[in-house]
Amino acid sequence: MRVIIIDDDKAMILILKRIFNKIQGVEVINAFNSSNNVLEFLKECCVDIVFLDINMPGENGMELAKKIIKMSPITDIVFTTSYREYAVEAFDICAFDYIVKPVLSERLQRTISRALKKRSLLVEKVLAKEKSISVYLFGGIDVSSQSLGTVKWLSTKSMELFAYLILKEGRKVPKNIIIEDIFPGMPLKNAENYLKTAVYQIRKVLEPHDSKILLISSNGAYRLECSDFYVDFIDFREKIQKLEKIDTSNLQEALDAEKMYVGDLLGDRSYYWSMLEREKYLNQYLSLAKKLGKYYFDNGNMEKASYILKKLIKISPLQEEANCLFMKVLAVQKNKKSLMKYYEGYVRMLKRELDICPEPVVIDLYGKLMNGFCN
Repeated sequence: MRVIIIDDDKAMILILKRIFNKIQGVEVINAFNSSNNVLEFLKECCVDIVFLDINMPGENGMELAKKIIKMSPITDIVFTTSYREYAVEAFDICAFDYIVKPVLSERLQRTISRALKKRSLLVEKVLAKEKSISVYLFGGIDVSSQSLGTVKWLSTKSMELFAYLILKEGRKVPKNIIIEDIFPGMPLKNAENYLKTAVYQIRKVLEPHDSKILLISSNGAYRLECSDFYVDFIDFREKIQKLEKIDTSNLQEALDAEKMYVGDLLGDRSYYWSMLEREKYLNQYLSLAKKLGKYYFDNGNMEKASYILKKLIKISPLQEEANCLFMKVLAVQKNKKSLMKYYEGYVRMLKRELDICPEPVVIDLYGKLMNGFCN
């Protein structure tokens, strides 16, 4: 995030620089104590945000802001001023934010976080427009393009082969491995013919969708070049990798990732060759959902914690950590009857599914939670 500061108070410029130096991803590339030379600088340099005072010698900040927006519409204007009365006028000219001095570090951090999120969404939209075909494998197999809509497969085997190669993410797969996975138990000659037919059908159905698909066959191996595709599980994985810890700065990104998982990879098409990948993405989702549930619990939002944990437990009922956290939610909500009913159901499920009793730590937690109602 490239930033410039415009303020006639040199002390304020110094304060802002010190604050920005502590915010990851922000680079102050210049500072000005008047409007002089600002426009000339912007002609030569790309700037994401201008932090601008209003009352300055010569041209005031409002007039300068109008010129900046006209010159560079993608540059955001954040006013930093001692006067509250200009706020309406500031937002009339599409200011991104309006901060009244003294400027606090936490307030600037919120502004930067919003600006980063805005740019992230713009980039995602641009990338989405550049992708000719969208592939959604969570909850089923859904392939479509903006130009013609949903892809109509000519056979179930061509659809299966497409999903198979998508999961390989551009890696070469020897023909004999594909035959073992997609056409198991079939005579080799027949399997080779069916494979050729499926490859032909994939090319045929995707060609009208303005796709730059390259289903390459070379040296007895096949590879699907799909860099021009949007693929949901790849997007999900990349989002998850950025969410080691959930806090206010990345909460929305975590929620966006959570919503992407609408069901197991490939849905009810449980091909044996997809089991490892299916399990991998399920575990990634469960880890994310547990982090979200704990975040909401720790921040006192029991309603949202309950929603996330119920969804998690429905997908994976044996998750001990999630079940314990959900019982804590019920206790905080003072819902003794529901807590008792839920624990009894959990005990019955463990007995029915695994023929075991709850772990001592779960039994101990339940006892402590119930004792809490007596105090």
